[in-house]
Amino acid sequence: MAEHDAGIDIDFDGAAATRSEILHTLQGQLDADVLHALQQPGTPDWLLAQPFQVVELLEELQGPADGAARSLSPRWSTPAPGQAGTQEDLVDLYRQVLMHGSTDDQRSVLAAGQLVAMWGAVRSGVPAAIAHVWEQRFPELDSRRR
Repeated sequence: MAEHDAGIDIDFDGAAATRSEILHTLQGQLDADVLHALQQPGTPDWLLAQPFQVVELLEELQGPADGAARSLSPRWSTPAPGQAGTQEDLVDLYRQVLMHGSTDDQRSVLAAGQLVAMWGAVRSGVPAAIAHVWEQRFPELDSRRR
């Protein structure tokens, strides 16, 4: 056990064992590419507590093509009705859905064309593990492959 400057004991070995146990438990519950991404160095621990999901086909994303969030679940924060949302609001919404949304949320909120067009901005605000899986599944998102 290591001792922190403030006199707090931190069990780094125990934390590593717990992370390994969580990853072992997730095997078979997640797609192989998502599980692999979660195992990469630098992946935030919070992703283990709430692993992300990714649709199988980009064409499944049938959200509003104009970016207007008309009938979203109250779970997703959007500008109030009657207020024009900015591009930044839309990018933030897309980030939130990628990080915390189910595949059903992704299908109803995200639009494939919008995601491709805004990917650079969206990508910069999500953990690398999430961006990597999306780019592996959908090469059209990865500007290096276009």
